[in-house]
Amino acid sequence: MNPLIEKCMLTSEQRNLILRGIQEGKNISKSLIASHPETTTKTYIPRMQYDFVNTYVEKIIQENPHTQMKIYKKKAGLHPYIVINDTSRNIFILVLKLPKNKYIFNPSRYRGDFASSNFDRLLAMGVTQEDLFGDIYYQYSLPVGVENQPFGIIVCYDGHSDIVFEGALRPEQDDWIYKEDITDFINLDSHNLVPINSYNLSDIEIPFKTSQEDDDIVIKLKNATSS
Repeated sequence: MNPLIEKCMLTSEQRNLILRGIQEGKNISKSLIASHPETTTKTYIPRMQYDFVNTYVEKIIQENPHTQMKIYKKKAGLHPYIVINDTSRNIFILVLKLPKNKYIFNPSRYRGDFASSNFDRLLAMGVTQEDLFGDIYYQYSLPVGVENQPFGIIVCYDGHSDIVFEGALRPEQDDWIYKEDITDFINLDSHNLVPINSYNLSDIEIPFKTSQEDDDIVIKLKNATSS
């Protein structure tokens, strides 16, 4: 993957917090559904899970203000949803349910709004058109600076399994710019991560799932001083 695209992806701590919120919300809804009286149509089951996932994602974000993420509550028609805003990098994150056997969402206006400037953001950062579109020409707006070109991410979870994906849609919503399985990031111990008060886009460290081997680490020794 292009390293410039990786700079727009969630950090390890952001992934861990969102995954913990999803997991806690699903666990609470599962226990409540188990104790709920049986109904004929059972329409409350998907709604309850969605509501508790949103609630616990919001809760864990608010409990970690050092991440500089804010929560906004929005509506698309009669459909309520939450938006997480990474204020320091101008990134917006949707947390939505997507069955594991479904590759992509059906196009919608509100998801399109959060994907509309994804190409412009990447092009302004220096990603080439060839990397994004191959031989297809793309007409993008005049560059107005990375800080004014928001990037939209969707964290999509399956209602019946632990599988969670992170991805960013193309503006026309016909495919993903990237889509990555982040299920295993729930195993990270975020309590050992160093809180960051502020950071610039150029300062973001690209997260890798594998660490360096001891033989790959270079240690620079200080020169001996004379007494």
